[in-house]
Amino acid sequence: MIKFFRRIRQRLLSENKFSKYLLYAIGEIVLVVIGILIALQINNWNEQRKANLLEADYYCRLLEDIKQDNIQIKALIVRSQDRLKASNQAVRLLQGRNPKSIEVAHQIDLSIKAIFTDFQPNNSAFEDLKSGANLSIIKDKNIIKALNTYFNSIESLKSVIQINGKNAVDIYYAHDDSFRNGKTLASIMYGRFKNGMETDVKEAITIDTLATLSKKMQNRLYNEALRYTSANTRQLELYKIIGKYVENVSKLLEQKCELDND
Repeated sequence: MIKFFRRIRQRLLSENKFSKYLLYAIGEIVLVVIGILIALQINNWNEQRKANLLEADYYCRLLEDIKQDNIQIKALIVRSQDRLKASNQAVRLLQGRNPKSIEVAHQIDLSIKAIFTDFQPNNSAFEDLKSGANLSIIKDKNIIKALNTYFNSIESLKSVIQINGKNAVDIYYAHDDSFRNGKTLASIMYGRFKNGMETDVKEAITIDTLATLSKKMQNRLYNEALRYTSANTRQLELYKIIGKYVENVSKLLEQKCELDND
């Protein structure tokens, strides 16, 4: 092709057809410019296509992280509901006359089980998105705003959950004699000692399943069980709030992920 154009130039010059040569030269320049513009356009199209694919990939990665958060928060809500049920049962037992220490202790153990569990949002895709220049790839700025609101709100709610859980645990471990409140015996029958304690050690401990709490201990545990009920009610409320955030962000990302994959 280059040889072809070169021959045309040489023929026009040899024939002293300068005006035609000038027109030809201009036409050749125009063709070169058009070629460059086409090449640039193709390159821009390819770059935009890569950016669109990366954007779609991020939407789906972010959605996958949120789905994991949803699984986690649902499990935490179930645990909170179980703890709340147990703390109500402990209150119910302590409202009766001569409550059995092991029965009360078992329900109280269940009332604070994993109450200090921390919710850990999956933010790997979002952190990766923020770490480079990729944040500008997300065209829908409402998504970025929603994610920022989500993670900032989660941190605030987590701090309340941790303080609330710590208070409950501190109350539980404030007892200096875990035999008098039935805690140790309940643990031997239902808790961690049940399988961990060797038979001869377990048999050496007298377990009176009919033993009742003293009036003083009953009153103390009654007040504490009410505080566990309050704590678990609050934990459940906080986890449900997080669940709403998860649901809202999930809906936004589902629309984007599905749309970009169509």
